[in-house]
Amino acid sequence: MVQTIKDDAVGLYADFDNRKRVETLSAKKRSARVLPVIDFAAYSDTSTTAQRQSVARRLRAACVDTGFFYLINHGISQAEFDVAHDWGQMLFELPGAEKQKLDKSKHATRQGWMPVGGTNPGANPDKEADQKETFVIPRPALPGETPGDNPSVGNGNWPDDSLLPGFKPFIEAHILKRVTIAQRLCRALALSLDLAEDYFDASHRYLASQLTYNYYPSLDPETVGRTQWGISPHTDYGTFTLLSQDGLGGLEVRDGNGDWIDVPPVPGALVVNIADLFSRWSNGVYRSSLHRASNFNVSGRARISLPLFVIPYYKTQVECLPTCQGPDNPAKYEPVEAGPYVKTLLEQSYRTGRPGVAQKTVEERFKAL
Repeated sequence: MVQTIKDDAVGLYADFDNRKRVETLSAKKRSARVLPVIDFAAYSDTSTTAQRQSVARRLRAACVDTGFFYLINHGISQAEFDVAHDWGQMLFELPGAEKQKLDKSKHATRQGWMPVGGTNPGANPDKEADQKETFVIPRPALPGETPGDNPSVGNGNWPDDSLLPGFKPFIEAHILKRVTIAQRLCRALALSLDLAEDYFDASHRYLASQLTYNYYPSLDPETVGRTQWGISPHTDYGTFTLLSQDGLGGLEVRDGNGDWIDVPPVPGALVVNIADLFSRWSNGVYRSSLHRASNFNVSGRARISLPLFVIPYYKTQVECLPTCQGPDNPAKYEPVEAGPYVKTLLEQSYRTGRPGVAQKTVEERFKAL
């Protein structure tokens, strides 16, 4: 069982004024750093070992630095991302009664829609919940996958086809494209850590990934709560995340110097960030960095982001990699099983309306905030 913070950990967010109020009340300058852009063509086409090693070297530098980077030439067009984001707007604009039919708390494998405040907003009336709705979609089954290994696979909580005709087949095909990218990226990450390229193949052959629509209504900085965000500062839980975002922006990552860096949309690019389990695998060499998002815009438009959370097969034992430890660099973290680690944090998020945060993350990432 992973150790997590208490749901009412007031001190955790006490100093996290939301961005616009910080900028209004403080003259502190924002970091001018720009995240690296990594061309992934060598893993999308026929390539040489030397070309893949070049990609791996760039990956290593990005993952040691912030654990965040843009990925281009990955195999999905900006036009397809635009269609996916448009589907999201239509999904969340469905009548409230239709969305309530898709309530994830009533679904067997907890897929579907979740309102602002989590699965039971009334249980936390005194909390400033993150200002977003979500819709969680499992991936389709993969070739050779045994039914029942992961009960959520192929078991989505879909809106009636008469409401969004064509939505399900488009999204399932889109998820499979992202899964292919994820599996190729696992190979590049293995090479970046001086491992055989197929090192993570077994743990990610039937990866426990899910696609999540995030819907951020426009926020007024004059009325929003002091520590109220679209999504408050957190790290992701699994291996890494493949994120597409619409043109509004609002995502930020905190670097090793404590500065918050804007992560604006780059046409055609996925935003990739290393998550907790991969950071543990690498003995903390690769960073699982805090990030946050809000939607402050004068247009009043809602913002859509669409992450695929890449998680190892749930029975995977995550322990320090052989190339990331030695006599003078012992393993920092105890081994954990992927499924229970992620499940505990997800349940905390569903319950409270804010991301679950592991105790190790609190100790290592929330210092000096």
